[in-house]
Amino acid sequence: MVPAARPSLIIPLQRTEPKTEVEVRPVEQPTIHVTHVVFDFDGGGLESLVAAMAVRFQGTPVEVSLITLSGRVGHLGAAMRERFAQFIVARPARGVSMLLPIGLAEDIRRTRADVVHVHSGSWYKGAKAARLAGVRRVVYTEHGREHDDPWLQRWLDRRAAAGTDVVVAVSTRLRDYLASAVRVDAAKIRVVHNAVDTALFAPGAAPQGLRSELRLAPDAWVIGSVGRLEAVKAYEHLIEAAAALRGRLDRPFAVVICGDGSQREALKAQAERLGVGDLLRLPGWTDQPAQFYQLLDVFVLSSRSEGESVSLMEAMACGIPPVVTDVGANAEIVGPDLRSQVVPAARPDLLADAITATLGSSGRAAIGSAVRRRAALHYDLGAMVAEYERLYRGEPAGAGAEVP
Repeated sequence: MVPAARPSLIIPLQRTEPKTEVEVRPVEQPTIHVTHVVFDFDGGGLESLVAAMAVRFQGTPVEVSLITLSGRVGHLGAAMRERFAQFIVARPARGVSMLLPIGLAEDIRRTRADVVHVHSGSWYKGAKAARLAGVRRVVYTEHGREHDDPWLQRWLDRRAAAGTDVVVAVSTRLRDYLASAVRVDAAKIRVVHNAVDTALFAPGAAPQGLRSELRLAPDAWVIGSVGRLEAVKAYEHLIEAAAALRGRLDRPFAVVICGDGSQREALKAQAERLGVGDLLRLPGWTDQPAQFYQLLDVFVLSSRSEGESVSLMEAMACGIPPVVTDVGANAEIVGPDLRSQVVPAARPDLLADAITATLGSSGRAAIGSAVRRRAALHYDLGAMVAEYERLYRGEPAGAGAEVP
């Protein structure tokens, strides 16, 4: 029985003056000029993140410029340079420029930087140049390390850290490495996870004609990846797995690896030696990777080393079931509920087993839905961009960041 409502004991006051509407306006943040310093802007997870931040910050009080140290514009630079307030291709310099990077300092001054954001591969030189240029705040992001660094590299990194206000690690494992092996002051380290645009990278059908363009049979399974054709990605293990898959699947299949790099010819030669040259497709670099993810039935990351893989996040956001090696933050990204999708590195046989199990599973669609939900919940670009803006402005960490 619902109890009877009690009579109100609050007597409303009679207003004699007219009610005034008060307009509450948000406090506008002052414009801040942020200059990213990268070694190259040809393509890859690091570069994709910087490009995505530049797009998200357009029309906001954060103005983004970029300096690339490689001496070339690069594939991604050609596609994205108009998104930056300034896009500077620094002239490569050797020798003393590492100890006294005057030219880079002059480039930084040209961008009127309030904050310099340095990325992997450019830490010591970028931080040194920022201080020479008189920049008040330096942020560094470590995106991943391919091996244990020699002592000289660790020494340089410690020196660079002394001139850096905040050191960002993209995973907890990487944070621990920086604190223990490189001996970066733990109080300076903040974990900000990588992220992707989950509206751009979303489930959907690949454009009509892409299958025929890649000479794929209408009923063929498509197994593949999007990434640099470099040794660290260990795509030779994916090709070995493809050779082991012959005769094991209920449909024809092909391997599509979208990207470019120094290993292209070696991978083609290996595929021919193993008798799977007819199955391999290497379409090259693309500025529209989402359509290639949407083409895949299984996304494979065969890497021997990773930081926090952006391509894995992109594939998950597109709802593609992943099979990945247990390096870097791969297992953390996929999540504990899908541990069966993670295999030891350098084991093409186990890679082939996991691919077979995924394609033969009646729950393949459920895996795709699960990884899409996980990407949208944990790795959406908006939270990452907001966290970096807090870093640029020297504000406390938000709810999504990890601090010591």
